[in-house]
Amino acid sequence: MNSLRSLFLVAACCCSALIASNLASAQYTLTVESSPAITAGLTTYRFYVDMQDATDRMSAVFGNDQASLLVNTPGGAFNSPFNSSWNASGINPAFLPVFPDLADDTYATIGLTGPASTSGIAGAADPSIVEDATQPITPYFLTPGATNLESTTLTGASWYVLNTAANGLPDANLQVLVMQVTTAGDISGQINYQVFPLGVGADQAQVSTEFSGAGTFGGDTGGGDIEGCTDDMACNFNADATLDDGSCLMLDECGVCGGNGIPAGDCDCDGNIL
Repeated sequence: MNSLRSLFLVAACCCSALIASNLASAQYTLTVESSPAITAGLTTYRFYVDMQDATDRMSAVFGNDQASLLVNTPGGAFNSPFNSSWNASGINPAFLPVFPDLADDTYATIGLTGPASTSGIAGAADPSIVEDATQPITPYFLTPGATNLESTTLTGASWYVLNTAANGLPDANLQVLVMQVTTAGDISGQINYQVFPLGVGADQAQVSTEFSGAGTFGGDTGGGDIEGCTDDMACNFNADATLDDGSCLMLDECGVCGGNGIPAGDCDCDGNIL
């Protein structure tokens, strides 16, 4: 019991640390791919984090009161009765020939489409999860027709693998699968994830991005301010700036942006004394 409690505390602290870090990187985008599901009328969406190097490691997907984890599927998520787990570990390959729609199941993952033990990846490990008991996210991956996953509390939630898990490494396309959702309608929301660049945990990078349907999304730091001059009367006005950094400059009488004007004793802008 003590070891389980310690694991929960470590994971919860890790989840909180994700927000504290300012190392989120624009290079780790989210790609959502869609394809027709085996079940007629449904579409399967696969969520991949795009890595930059073969040694980058996917660490966690998370949500809390500072970075909401949201998945909206108004048409309902398909959850197979033959996968009793919130992750892909319950997708038994032996069942697929008999129950092919098991492959359509909605699940959370870190780099796996089935149990780690049958993945063929040496050193693979099934992901673990921590979640707020007052706002659990596991029901979304277990309830047929689920329409909403939400993690917005202080405690929040996270599914993760340790830095030693080989399935945290990217595939041949430099991607790591983090979620599969099958639904009859639209899909949208926000996802937050942590990456260890080059496998170095101390250099953790966190990204928060919104998504809608299929495509490549995000890669920013979650909507931080852009510093610059916000005075539209200034000669160095930055229309993209959202936070004034005190750098605004004005044209002097010689038309120089931020210039000192005509020096004492000079009579024109070329420095000539008339």
